[in-house]
Amino acid sequence: MSLAGPDITFCMIGSGRMAAAAPRISGPADLEVAVGALIDHWDMSRMTTKRLYVDGDTVIAHRSGVIRHNPTGKDLETEYIDVFTVKDGKIDDITEFVDTLMVAEAIGLVTT
Repeated sequence: MSLAGPDITFCMIGSGRMAAAAPRISGPADLEVAVGALIDHWDMSRMTTKRLYVDGDTVIAHRSGVIRHNPTGKDLETEYIDVFTVKDGKIDDITEFVDTLMVAEAIGLVTT
């Protein structure tokens, strides 16, 4: 959390139907709680960063690999994009683009 700015925000972009499961997070303390829950529920140790793009104060990370939903043991092959905005040398915003349908299926919000 040492790289988080004082007003850091985090949001996951996807279906509005997932909004309750992925609310906008504001502030380092709330982000720390959210990251802790993310680590508890998802094993991302098999994800790799395919590419990093840097343009001024914006960093885009393209990641791919296998994530595991820990409560169910489901392995899911996926890719996602994180967009980091930096302000005064600290991360000010993280916007994540993920396959929200895949996430909803994994956590049992929808069935196929």
